[in-house]
Amino acid sequence: MSCLSTTNEPESCSSEESSCTTSSITTSDPSSMSGQSNSLNDAQHKAPPPPPLPPPAPGAPPPPPPLATTPTNHNVRKKRRVRSFFWKPIPEEKVRGKPNIWTLAVRQQQYQIDVRSVEELFGQQEDAATGLRGTMATTGTSTRISRSRSFKESSKHEVSILDSKRGMNVGIFLKQFKKSNRSIVEDIRRGEGEIYGAELLKDLLKLLPDTEEIKKLQAFKGDPDKLTLVDSFMYLLIQVPRFEVRIEAMVLREEFFPCSAAMSHDIDVIRAATEELMNCEKLHAILHLVLQAGNIMNAGGYAGNAVGFKLSSLLSLADTKANKPGMNLLHFVAMEAKKKDEKLLKFPDNLQHVQSAARISVENIELEFSSLYVRIKSLEEKVQGDEQLQLQLEPFLQSSAQTLQDLKRRRLDLRKEGNTLIDFFCEDKDTFKLDECFRIFQDFCIKFNKAVKVSVS
Repeated sequence: MSCLSTTNEPESCSSEESSCTTSSITTSDPSSMSGQSNSLNDAQHKAPPPPPLPPPAPGAPPPPPPLATTPTNHNVRKKRRVRSFFWKPIPEEKVRGKPNIWTLAVRQQQYQIDVRSVEELFGQQEDAATGLRGTMATTGTSTRISRSRSFKESSKHEVSILDSKRGMNVGIFLKQFKKSNRSIVEDIRRGEGEIYGAELLKDLLKLLPDTEEIKKLQAFKGDPDKLTLVDSFMYLLIQVPRFEVRIEAMVLREEFFPCSAAMSHDIDVIRAATEELMNCEKLHAILHLVLQAGNIMNAGGYAGNAVGFKLSSLLSLADTKANKPGMNLLHFVAMEAKKKDEKLLKFPDNLQHVQSAARISVENIELEFSSLYVRIKSLEEKVQGDEQLQLQLEPFLQSSAQTLQDLKRRRLDLRKEGNTLIDFFCEDKDTFKLDECFRIFQDFCIKFNKAVKVSVS
């Protein structure tokens, strides 16, 4: 390279640096040479220091410092760009200062995720990976197959009063029992419906004669034995006081205790599931690992630095793909859990009632309870003034009233505990229901177990 010069020196300077240096030395002050001979002997015993670098020309940039002297700060590291986790953060004011899953200090400090581990798996350019959640439609159909058997008349000389279609259906009902018409009617009079069951008795309610047919039957003054089998049954039935109310009471007696027992069982399952979610420390630790991972991935964005997240966000973990084929954020959480404490991977085993509760509708429990309550009250009103019927139904009505009172108390306990659980997860009681809570954790447990098999194996 050519030497830089801003003076009027001739441009005969050599392009080599050594020539310029020599030229610079020969033009130095002659007086500096006067002591050169006296120090010759000393120079032979002591090597002179290396000459300093020539000063940069005015206006030239300073030379870069040597690499060896460049200071390094090992604590300062450029953050690698990672994919975002599209969750639903909870506003801070709904979390701070309240006892909930996100303010459990023990869980917050117990396990920490290394930022580098997140960056290694999710540090790729943003892609368009999307997850499709399959929708499972549960359909329950209960169809009753109507049998179209013809009802054969016993004699050409029999008298028929009822509509032919109704008569055929009643005949099908009667043929199911090896009992005479008088025996069946006597069972109805005494309120003994066990042999028939609720479903058949409800069918009978639909087949009862209408007002006009009742008038025709009451107006019949001939020999009852001349009536058809169906008309004979109806003729005997309308002689029983309040026969329709009696059949309704028989249906209710057959349905009430099985329904109330099933309702009681469902309430027990839901309350047990609620307790499991409140007290499962392994689950709580997993949720805090998810919170850490999500905040690392969303750092610097609007969804970063969250104090908590909506439970529905758990179902999006598998949709956040890693840069390693077949891996996603749920796999990563499972791997981190295994690193911290392998026992954490077994948290679904502590949520057995949650799996069962996810198949129960809390709303249906409320509707079923209301229906039974209304039907009991309606029956009590209908038997007012009928001493014989009141006496017959008194044991049932007293027992059902006690059962309803117990169910009402336990329903209120369930509602209170359910609200406590929803508050514990910082969800909105007006929009977030227990049914949704159980379904979310059921799905999360299933997906987590699958992720464990993939990531740990």
